[in-house]
Amino acid sequence: MSYISDLHSLRVIINLHVLQAIMTLVNDPQTQKAACTALDALLEILQDVIDQYLQLIMERLAGLLESAPIPVKAVVTGAIGSAAHASKAKFLPYFQPTMQRLQHFLILEGEGAEQELRGITTDAVGTFAEAVGVDVFRPYFPDMMKQAFQGMEMGSARLRECSFLFFGVMARVFGEEFAPYLPSVIPPLLASCRQSEHGEENLSCEFPSLSKLVTISCIA
Repeated sequence: MSYISDLHSLRVIINLHVLQAIMTLVNDPQTQKAACTALDALLEILQDVIDQYLQLIMERLAGLLESAPIPVKAVVTGAIGSAAHASKAKFLPYFQPTMQRLQHFLILEGEGAEQELRGITTDAVGTFAEAVGVDVFRPYFPDMMKQAFQGMEMGSARLRECSFLFFGVMARVFGEEFAPYLPSVIPPLLASCRQSEHGEENLSCEFPSLSKLVTISCIA
């Protein structure tokens, strides 16, 4: 038992040193994008000890959402999504301030980097919903569905796919409460699944989400 405890303590120390090194690189504009990508990967293995590092991570990343260039903001937003996924309910204190910082990313209408940022933000918000739960996310639900529908109609395969993935997450989180949106969600989702790969970027159909939506439609 002592051996296991010692191994756990050693892992915590190693993770802390790695995290501190990454955070130092996050402070440098020359390395912050790569550092945030590394942080995103590190968060995948920190789930059981994330609470020890979450405050440090969120304080540092929140600042970058205000000051970093758009490509870096996209990586930072993805890392915050990973932090929410790893921390689950422990993300709750950071949820509302993060939503306030991210909300203007959800109305970006430019191409290229702006589309990528909008798409990653949509993905991240879906992860937030799973982390904080139905009751906390419910006030944001209608407006986020509105933004996802608008993104779906912007002519971008990337944003359309992000919207469909978001709908799948919302169906999983809200269950029967999602039913009123089915008439607006199912037809474009099925149409995209039938799309030819020729002449347009291939749009992958997220079948687990589709299955969940169909199940809800049968219940409704």
